[in-house]
Amino acid sequence: MTKNFFKSNYESEIVSHLIPRPENKTVTTNGTELLFYDTMKTDYSCFPPRRHTQMQQQNNENPTIIYLETAYVNLHYETYYSFIDRICSCDSEKDVWTINTNRLPHFYIGPEEYLTSGFESVLQEYNTTTCGPIFFGTPKDPQLTVVTTSYPSDFEPSSKRQYHKKINDPRYIFICHEDAPSLEENASNVFFLTPRHNRYIIPSFFPPALVQKHSKSTHERHPKKPPIFLVLGSFNNRYRRNVESLMYPLMHYRDKNFTVRFLGGSAENVSNDKLTQKLHAQFPEDYHKIEFLPRTDTDEFMVRVAESDVILPLVDVGNFNHYKNGYQGGKKLTSSVMWGLGFHKKMILYRPLAEVFGIQEDNTTYFLHGDSTAHIAAFFEAFGRCLDHVLGN
Repeated sequence: MTKNFFKSNYESEIVSHLIPRPENKTVTTNGTELLFYDTMKTDYSCFPPRRHTQMQQQNNENPTIIYLETAYVNLHYETYYSFIDRICSCDSEKDVWTINTNRLPHFYIGPEEYLTSGFESVLQEYNTTTCGPIFFGTPKDPQLTVVTTSYPSDFEPSSKRQYHKKINDPRYIFICHEDAPSLEENASNVFFLTPRHNRYIIPSFFPPALVQKHSKSTHERHPKKPPIFLVLGSFNNRYRRNVESLMYPLMHYRDKNFTVRFLGGSAENVSNDKLTQKLHAQFPEDYHKIEFLPRTDTDEFMVRVAESDVILPLVDVGNFNHYKNGYQGGKKLTSSVMWGLGFHKKMILYRPLAEVFGIQEDNTTYFLHGDSTAHIAAFFEAFGRCLDHVLGN
């Protein structure tokens, strides 16, 4: 991607990396030629249009500066699109997310050293559909800062982040990734990521152009290729993914043509070689059905998700209800479900997890299962129904 550097009128002291403008189209209305961005988006009509007109120039002179602050490299990137979409939307009941719609918003994402080239590439394409331009870098005096990753401990007075001093400050929105009852009760600017909270945003929005581009899986495009069942994220921790639940389906459906792909499973202090060995040791008789792809950059990660047919969160009673290391009874997000919703993928879901997001079983897109009993292996049964559907049996 070609890097252009742009000095904002608003920030004379800061040089930021501006995403190149998207392609324009020309139309003629009443003899007046207008240039406008070719967009595919949700309703952002409450904001001034991003056009090459005097109106745009005036709005660019005094924009609303919004800073999405990232905590580390490749950390929760997939949530940023939803935060921008929430700010851009014309929903009149957005509380602290509401900004002045008479001015064009400028979105800054930084610090820049925490952004990968793949994430920048995705943001470049997303820039074609947002209500305001996206910049890379750290602005000087943003009107609104969205702290995209925070945890309850960050709000303790002893934390070096000192977030407790910004509780209820309308210039800040904090996204908390774990349950925090005291913050839920007392901090109006702290938001969570599941409907099990009073204030939340569901981060299932992905750039529409990218979703449309990758609308069909490899199996849908090439039916002779095996369907891909996808496990996203870390699988080295049993409280995140119950990988053992795959043993019976792999053994029982050994003669069926399908692949289980593990994507982005690199874990702290665990090499990709060790993770590969772990999978081989866990599924020695069925390793030919296992595919392990180490963590990739954001753009390739999206492609790999899009290639898949079915998302496997591998959440059940053991990790769903575990408070310290699991999903806190639905109060902590599993991003696998967000990728499935955002890319319109089939999913095999633990029923209580599906209920958190209002997902209902249809045996076409969503295949639900409960807890196993002495008479039924619940996940195995749901896997079989889904496999038959995907294979057209």
